[in-house]
Amino acid sequence: MPARFFLDTHPENGRVVIGGELASHLARSLRMRVNDTLVAVDPGGTEHGVRLVGVSGTVVEGEVAWSRPVTGEPRLRVTLLQALPRDRIEDCVDIAVQAGVAAIVPVLTERTLSRPEPERIAARVRRWNAVAREAAQLSGRGIIPPVHAPGPLATALDHLAAGTRVIACTIEREAPPLAQLDIEPQAPLALCIGPEGGLGGADLMALDENGAEWAHLGPRVLRSRYAGAVATALLLAAAGDLDLAAAPAPW
Repeated sequence: MPARFFLDTHPENGRVVIGGELASHLARSLRMRVNDTLVAVDPGGTEHGVRLVGVSGTVVEGEVAWSRPVTGEPRLRVTLLQALPRDRIEDCVDIAVQAGVAAIVPVLTERTLSRPEPERIAARVRRWNAVAREAAQLSGRGIIPPVHAPGPLATALDHLAAGTRVIACTIEREAPPLAQLDIEPQAPLALCIGPEGGLGGADLMALDENGAEWAHLGPRVLRSRYAGAVATALLLAAAGDLDLAAAPAPW
């Protein structure tokens, strides 16, 4: 499968011009050459098959061989409300994007242990979004799911779009298995994953006040940073979004 990358601009006159760090990566790290092919996704949601006609360490140029609406995106849009893990949130972002989340909102809960210093938040959010971009390219996504700045769980719930279905994975309450819930593919959904120590009383109250449904992930306990990806995969399977294989490129 050709390498996949996201463009900051649209092709012009059937031609793609790539500069900056991506050009250097293509030429030096991936050692791409003239006549090699790649898939480039533009900001408007179209993916293009590109055959390279010029490669240097500063500029890579290619001709568009074909174009089509982006593939690789599930119909079900899952916003992951992820309690900020104690460490390695980059792992959480990486695997959640590969699993198929539409957006990630790190949240601070009563028992969240990791609370970044305010002056470091902007740099960390940039890093998380860079990880999301790399994961989206690797996994054949049609979008780069945004990773937002961390904030209180109650605030994240208040900012969800009207009509969003909220499902909270729990070890605190009796609940049905997530894999057996009925999922409507066209309805937006927010998935809440708590911290290592579980959700606190105020968290449970905030979720109840926002009409959250409760579900469990089975008899084994998952690390918080991986639970969101597992839960997302179960939801996408229930919605039928894992029924089809990746669409072949029409070279």
